[in-house]
Amino acid sequence: MKFRYKVLFVNLIILSVVLGFTGYLLVYRNYTQSLEVELRNATSENNMVKASVEYELLDLLNSSEGKNAFARDMGRVIKRVDSSMLLSGSTLYVKYADEYVFSGDNMENLVPDDLFSDESSAAGAGASGPLSTGKKYIYHNGADGHFLYVSSPGYLNDSSLTIITKKNLSNVYDQLAANLRFLKIISIIVLFISAVIIYLVSRLMTRPLENLNSITTRISGGDYSVRADIKSDDEVGKLAENFNLMAGSVEENVEELKSMIHRREQFVADFTHEMKTPMTTIIGYADSVRHLDMTDEERDMSLEYIYTEGKRLETMSQKLFDLLYLKNSTVFMEEQDVQELGEETILHMKPILERNDISITSEFEEGEIYGDAELIKTVFINLLDNARKASKDKEHGEIFFGGRMIEGDSEENASYKNSDKASEKNIEKRYEFVVRDNGIGISEEDQKKIFDEFFMVDKSRTRKEGGAGLGMSLVAIILEKHGATIRIESELGKGTSIYTSWPIFDEDEELEDL
Repeated sequence: MKFRYKVLFVNLIILSVVLGFTGYLLVYRNYTQSLEVELRNATSENNMVKASVEYELLDLLNSSEGKNAFARDMGRVIKRVDSSMLLSGSTLYVKYADEYVFSGDNMENLVPDDLFSDESSAAGAGASGPLSTGKKYIYHNGADGHFLYVSSPGYLNDSSLTIITKKNLSNVYDQLAANLRFLKIISIIVLFISAVIIYLVSRLMTRPLENLNSITTRISGGDYSVRADIKSDDEVGKLAENFNLMAGSVEENVEELKSMIHRREQFVADFTHEMKTPMTTIIGYADSVRHLDMTDEERDMSLEYIYTEGKRLETMSQKLFDLLYLKNSTVFMEEQDVQELGEETILHMKPILERNDISITSEFEEGEIYGDAELIKTVFINLLDNARKASKDKEHGEIFFGGRMIEGDSEENASYKNSDKASEKNIEKRYEFVVRDNGIGISEEDQKKIFDEFFMVDKSRTRKEGGAGLGMSLVAIILEKHGATIRIESELGKGTSIYTSWPIFDEDEELEDL
């Protein structure tokens, strides 16, 4: 069942109960008030009739004929009072000496015995209003109608005299029935109008929920870009706002998963391709050495190719292992002297640079950074090796490797201070290394891809040098682990400058979260 129908039925049930209970109370109150009015009127009428009957009978008793006239004319006198004093719908009964001596309906409908029982209402015993002491009344509902009996006891000529009046209450019960019929009609009309209004209001109020449900269905079907267009300050509006935030998070996560899957697929494809190329070369030249008659020069050349491609496979495997290891490991941080790091890196690279006739100069300002020494040197070795490859074909290859302290509000420090890592730790200064060459340069398009696995600016040169396109990916991960940043400035044909910025912390700064 739809939510709007639940709202409709629940409200109708509540409205029916409230309307029925309230209507019943109003009708019942009107009914009891009508009975009270009839009781007051019947009591007043009974008092007047009693007074007239007693007066006429006393006058008859005191006449010249005395008791003979009283016995003979009692009925006639009472009948005259009945015809002159009682209102329409009222009936008079008179008991004298416990015997009925007059009945307004010709003795066809005598007074119920309950009127004279102790359980009937009486003044001083639960009766109220105009009833005087000794008077009694009962409500009698029978097959012939609804009546109110009122009795007034008295004494005349040493015998009891009871005046009883019967009042027809049919008008009260007819009015009660009419009010109940009216209540039913009004209730039906009110419930019908309320049902229409409640349905329209509930439909209007649940429409945003239906929109959310429709959007949820579209999202479950794969459309993660859809959003709820609900603008209100109530709970539904807050729900829509949170729903949009959730949908945005889901979309970002899905896109990230898709991107991760794509990168993995691309990684596997690139790795397979990079493995295939040297393996094909090794197998081909090995097969040639094994089956063909070759000169010593040709055999040496084949073995050289096999050795070069084998070393390339070894390098690629080692860097691939480093990549996978670093992504899931924690770096041990300790204070490192920048001059010592720079000099050790240059000492490591100097032989291969001299073999390629490339000169290197350096200049390091004093300072300390925190990190893993071997990983930091791995970054510099990869950057210097890339600079070597880019400058190899130059007539005078030159590389500069240096570093300086940057702090405060300097222009160079502004970009790093706005980065996430700097803002988290409130870092106000950093140490910047630069590796600068005068080689072939890197295009803007290649600069965007340089940190991708297996990407090579010059594939033939890189493969010839035994590279696998994993060096800069490894650099990026190491920098991330140290909270450092990197930027590239390059111009084709003129050279490249690569800057790495390393945060400098106070001694009490926590480094494990980087």
